[in-house]
Amino acid sequence: MHKTLVSQHLELLHQRDERGATVLHHAAFAGHRVIAEFLIHQGAEINARDSEFGATPAGWAIEYLREMGGFLAIELDDLAFAIERGDAIWIARLLRRFPALRRANNSEGTPFSRLAEQTGDPQITRLFRLTEHIGE
Repeated sequence: MHKTLVSQHLELLHQRDERGATVLHHAAFAGHRVIAEFLIHQGAEINARDSEFGATPAGWAIEYLREMGGFLAIELDDLAFAIERGDAIWIARLLRRFPALRRANNSEGTPFSRLAEQTGDPQITRLFRLTEHIGE
């Protein structure tokens, strides 16, 4: 997107695609920080919600990073806590929502799969070996 075009046609900031997403949603999802900052300074609505998921541009940015295996610290902490407590139901729930957590590490760099094995609980260990979607 060219800055001059946007500056001369500010209505572009508020147009939405078929999913109700704005140009700021797309800039955030693509990880284009400089473009996102420019759009916000030009008046793009930072908390605009898309019509498909009700997600803001910040939510789209998080999804961009999740596609590359990134998670929020609270999600990592919750999985570590569930493993520590031996709570297979919560572990299954978190892994169902975020399958890539099977390959993630805790804050000390230890793979969650290793922590699961260390519990000695075969049900928890098995959750980290499954590669397909688990139903409730």
